[in-house]
This record gives sequence, C-alpha cells and structure tokens, in this order.
Amino acid sequence: MARNTWEVPIPKGYYISWFITTQAANRVSVTLKDEYATYFAKEKQSTSIDPPLAIGSGFIDGASLVLIVDIPGSTEIFGEPHSSDILTKEGIVVGKVFNLFLEDGVDKDYNDVAINITGWKSKD
Repeated sequence: MARNTWEVPIPKGYYISWFITTQAANRVSVTLKDEYATYFAKEKQSTSIDPPLAIGSGFIDGASLVLIVDIPGSTEIFGEPHSSDILTKEGIVVGKVFNLFLEDGVDKDYNDVAINITGWKSKD
C-alpha cells in the first residue's frame, strides 16, 4: 500500500478552498486535516474524472495542515507539490496556493490525483 503525507504551507486562520479530482483505476483516499479538524476525508475508485473527489472550503483551525493520500493498490506514489504566494502588485502576500499532481502507476500521466488548495488571509 502506498501512502504519502505532505505539509500544506498555508497558515492558521487562512480561509481555504479545495478542489480534488482523481482519474485512477486504483482506489484513492485523500484527507486534509490539522491538529484540530479534518476538513475532508474522501475516497474514490474510477477512471472517470467526473465527479471530483472533493470540493469545499473553510477556515484553518490549526498550525499544521497536512494532506494524506492513500492508494492501497499502488506500491509507490509519484509527484511533488508546488506552492506559491498570491501577491499584490506591491509584493505583499495575501494568499497561498498548493498544487499536487500524482501518479500511482506506470502510464506517467500524473492525473491519478490532482489537488488544488488555495488560501487567503482573513480580513478580520
């Protein structure tokens, strides 16, 4: 069974939205959580990309946001996260973006799991 965990570099108090889709023959389980809350824990097994695995939003409660991907039918998960800042024209950070595209097999199309998490600072 392949399982990977990634830290999501979006700070506590940010408002986040997520969109996760899969297109894999293997069952895929994805969980987003911190030390206070589980924002979603979903699974899907389908080569159809539609419907998405998870769509949603919420405020981050904890200081350690993590993403866990389990693919029991695979021996290894390939893919590296890409993170960036959302900047104003003055260079002030107003948000964060986390993207991750994963491959669970040999076809190397990196569409077995596609994850986008975007977060914005609270205006309060």
